Amino acid sequence: MSALDLTKLGALAAAAEDLTVNKVYERELPKAGVAFFVLKDYIELGRHASTNPSHKPSHKAVLIFELNHPKHMVDTDKGKEPQQFMLRVGKGSTAKSGYRKLFAAMNAAYDNQFNHFIQMIGKPFLGELFHNEVGEGDKKQTYVNADLNGAWSFKAPYQVDQITEARTLLPIDPLKGTPRVFMWEPVGIDDDTLKAMWDSIYIEGTRDVEDKATKEVKQVSKNWIQEQIMKNLEWEGSATQALTQEFVELTAPSDVLPASTIDDLPPSLDD
Repeated sequence: MSALDLTKLGALAAAAEDLTVNKVYERELPKAGVAFFVLKDYIELGRHASTNPSHKPSHKAVLIFELNHPKHMVDTDKGKEPQQFMLRVGKGSTAKSGYRKLFAAMNAAYDNQFNHFIQMIGKPFLGELFHNEVGEGDKKQTYVNADLNGAWSFKAPYQVDQITEARTLLPIDPLKGTPRVFMWEPVGIDDDTLKAMWDSIYIEGTRDVEDKATKEVKQVSKNWIQEQIMKNLEWEGSATQALTQEFVELTAPSDVLPASTIDDLPPSLDD
């Protein structure tokens, strides 16, 4: 029997798997270009402070879409799954606000038959994604947007013949994921519905996050949506807090959550 060459084997093992390097999962950015959007989630986060001290606190919401175009499908443990795309918007009340312009663009794709985003959950849209880069060198970051120069790219899910103008429905797959909805303190809602909304946005487990300055990797909760809502300026004394207080105390007590802004949202959507 030949003796094991531990030096050689050690070098091979270190080359294959360097255990001094902590790997942190990074979500792949959706490719720029044509996209198939299907609205999956509408989630209100409550009222948060702005990073700009001259701006007043405002109510925030996120819309999360499945990207069901073939170029946005990725390999997972469950097979091919659509990437997701999140829009963060302030809930402006005037026609000039980004929130109202987004709704108008999406509603126009369906002949203005809806009165709220939630009524469009599960509806497909044809659109486009755009990449823009901010910063330089190590600080350069690429952001993915669904608007260009303030104009949203959402359109009806049809291909139009340029000669006959005949419309052909695009082969956009239906939602694969389970829709999630949360409205912050809606008037007239019953306790069971409010609790069902709260439960729908819970995310179990933890994820690894690397501190960019220290390179230290720590585990944080995946339950970012509920945690963000619990940080909102109107959480204390709210109906949602009163109804979910038992759950809150078991997971992330509101008295230890620091004040936050919308910029604290993680890059990941479901984890």
